[in-house]
Amino acid sequence: MKSNNETKQKLIDVTRQMIDKNGIDSVSMRDLGTEMGLSRGAVYRHFKNKEYLLAAIATEDFEIINSRICELIGQIDDPIKLIYAILYAYYDFGINNREHYHLIFRKQWDREEYFDLHLSAFKLFKLIEKCLGKAHEQKCDIRTPQKQLTGMVLAFIQGLIELNSAGHLESEKGLDDPTGLINSFVDLIFA
Repeated sequence: MKSNNETKQKLIDVTRQMIDKNGIDSVSMRDLGTEMGLSRGAVYRHFKNKEYLLAAIATEDFEIINSRICELIGQIDDPIKLIYAILYAYYDFGINNREHYHLIFRKQWDREEYFDLHLSAFKLFKLIEKCLGKAHEQKCDIRTPQKQLTGMVLAFIQGLIELNSAGHLESEKGLDDPTGLINSFVDLIFA
C-alpha cells in the first residue's frame, strides 16, 4: 500500500501530465481520481480542492527554476555570464513549459493561503538578487539598487516570455531574436 506522501506525489505527477497534454483547464479532480483509480473523496483527502493541487504544482515549478539557477551559480563564476545564463534558463523554462509558466504567473496566489508557493517565488527573486550582488561586489558598474534591478530583470524576462507566447515575434519590432534581446538587456545593465 502506498504512503500518503507517495499518493500525493503521484496525484501531482498525473496532474502535470494532464496539464502537459491538454492544458491547465483540462484538470478535473474527478478525471484525476479516475485516472488514478481513486474515488473523488480520496483525491480531496490529499488536496482541499483543485486550486490547492495547482498551487502544489506551481510550487514545484518554482523549485525547478530555482534548482536550475542554483546549478548555474555553482558552474559559472563570472557574474555577467551568470546573469546571461540565468535569463536564458528562465526564458527556456517559460517557452518550453508554457502551461506551467502560466500557472505560476497568471494568477495572484494568496500569500497566506499558499505560503510555500510564495516562499519558492521569493527564493527565485533572492537568487537573482544574489547574483546581481555578486556582480556589484566584483566591481561591475551597476547604478540601480539591487532590489529594484532584480525587479527590472524579472519584468524584462517575463515580458519577453509573454510576447513570445502571444506570437509577437515581428522582426520589424526586433522581437524575432530573443537571444539578442537578452544579450542587449544584460549589456545595458552592466554598461
